[in-house]
Amino acid sequence: MPCSRKNLLLALFTSLALLSMQGAFAWDSVGHRLSAAVASNYLSDNSKTELLKILQQHPRYQQDFLQQMPASIARGSEEARFVWLLGQAAFWPDITRGLPEAERKRYNRANWHYIDGAWLRGQAQVQGNTYIGVGPFDDIAGKSAQTIRNEASADNVMAALDYNTNLLADSQASLPQRAVALCWVLHLIGDIHQPLHTGSLYSANRFSTGDRGGNGIEAGGRNLHARWDRAVSSQGINANLETLLRQHSTTLERMGLQDYEDWSLWMQESRALLLNTVYTEEMKSEIARSDSSTQKLRKFDLSDDYVEAMKYHARLRLALAGRRLATWFEAKL
Repeated sequence: MPCSRKNLLLALFTSLALLSMQGAFAWDSVGHRLSAAVASNYLSDNSKTELLKILQQHPRYQQDFLQQMPASIARGSEEARFVWLLGQAAFWPDITRGLPEAERKRYNRANWHYIDGAWLRGQAQVQGNTYIGVGPFDDIAGKSAQTIRNEASADNVMAALDYNTNLLADSQASLPQRAVALCWVLHLIGDIHQPLHTGSLYSANRFSTGDRGGNGIEAGGRNLHARWDRAVSSQGINANLETLLRQHSTTLERMGLQDYEDWSLWMQESRALLLNTVYTEEMKSEIARSDSSTQKLRKFDLSDDYVEAMKYHARLRLALAGRRLATWFEAKL
């Protein structure tokens, strides 16, 4: 049975507080660990046992998991160790970027983390791109999930989820293969819930090749993508966890059990935020006004209302990612 919220929070507070002392973590670390922690709250003991059995066969389990585990977590409860390991697995695809070259080539897949905003499939029938002074690009008809059966055919976050979920659920595949796929499933379900991983802004001149999901727009002291990546880090970890597990419980029960294996719905939810919330009217107006200028685009301030809305949506997206992860694990493993 799922552990009590009190015990889960105790385990999470211990492990994540230690992580926060090791350095500054962005959405890429704290966010993915939080979504994995939310998933853990809803997992049965049988599912936890199965996930741990798979993860322990990871080709880099010793180096990237056991050797990185804080001593206090290693000495702590079984639940605390599981929460930490699941969070490390969710973050592991980002760790691969810093591996030695041979290992990096083997495991890192940069194009799996995002998707072209013009790519459509299933319930995602609205592009995620914002166009300023230029006509929209033609729709891209996405390949069906049934055609994604090897790594070479996975070239974006949607296709990568097709490939890795299929591999993870395949009891005939080797456990090391399934362990790597587990890390990617944990990570990619988080990524597809981040709006700026599902589209970009294009203009006739300044952003003729796109703003790379907000990376080209300076806002609030960082680029816009980084501000959304790090939205949950602006408050203490304890406050974020409390909010994730308390404020959104009703929404999680309503949405987390529906369409638990239709990534196109999750992508369309992210795109709705991207089109209606992430890029402000001020940003779009200024980009349109200065599109032909050779001067650098000015930096934007983010209002208190914008920042609060960003935090709210980031927490909700992370909570949904975690709830949907748990639902998928319970159904497929």
